[in-house]
Amino acid sequence: MTAQFTDRFVQANGLKFHYLDWGSPEKPPLVLLHGVGQTCHTWDLFAGAMALHFHVMAFDQRGHGDTDWAPDKDYSRKMMVSDVAAFTQALGLDHFFLTGMSMGGANSLSFTANHPQRVEALVVVDIGPRVENKGVQHIRDFMTNYREFDSLDAAAEVIHRFNPRRPLEIIRKFTCVYNLKQLPSGKWTWKYDTYFSSSHRPVDVKKMQEELSAEVAKIRCPTLVVKGGESDVLSLDGARYLQEAIPGSEFALVPGAGHSVMGDNPPGFETAVRTFYQKKGYLLA
Repeated sequence: MTAQFTDRFVQANGLKFHYLDWGSPEKPPLVLLHGVGQTCHTWDLFAGAMALHFHVMAFDQRGHGDTDWAPDKDYSRKMMVSDVAAFTQALGLDHFFLTGMSMGGANSLSFTANHPQRVEALVVVDIGPRVENKGVQHIRDFMTNYREFDSLDAAAEVIHRFNPRRPLEIIRKFTCVYNLKQLPSGKWTWKYDTYFSSSHRPVDVKKMQEELSAEVAKIRCPTLVVKGGESDVLSLDGARYLQEAIPGSEFALVPGAGHSVMGDNPPGFETAVRTFYQKKGYLLA
């Protein structure tokens, strides 16, 4: 039986952060970071399974879900990494396990590089310093072109066309419910600050990639690089580059999954991470 979560809020870095809490505080802490446009609920199945072994906390990063939006529109990686530091400190987590996907994975890499003493082990999901521009643009186009929906059913159909790996009913029942909010007009929109997909947001991709490349070279903790077998964002070469940059890191390919690995193939993702944790001695069973 999958463990249930508790909704919680905490003040950190001048914002109110929403997070989901699974498991017992007596167990080792595991912090989960979602991707751009997502919420902490993207981890529900994985977090529920890991709650048998860890005290799991998944939080909505700034500008996402039920966490405050940044008044100054500062959604830089540097600021989001400082959020991880502030969030974990506010909860009294000095040393913890860290897992991040996409944007959350890049933030996890940067945090681990700059706070090596605080991360026991790192799992990075379908992201690295080298990503495929076509896959990234595919996500950006989706975020830009679909901002409002007449109903949750209409939203589910659009999301399903974008990623047909998940059943339509699952998208309607979970993704839409947690990722969308209703407007006064009766229409539905995303629970993230659309500034993320705005053309006014300054993004120097080359500079970000160079900075991340320099940071990952500092990482020394046990690390697992996870790639979706059908992902168009992280190529095998990109995954290999990241793995080679982190001494002793390991690699797992999850079949039947695109960029959002833990949602596209939950059992495959859980198996990959569980195998890694067991090999490193973090799980006894």
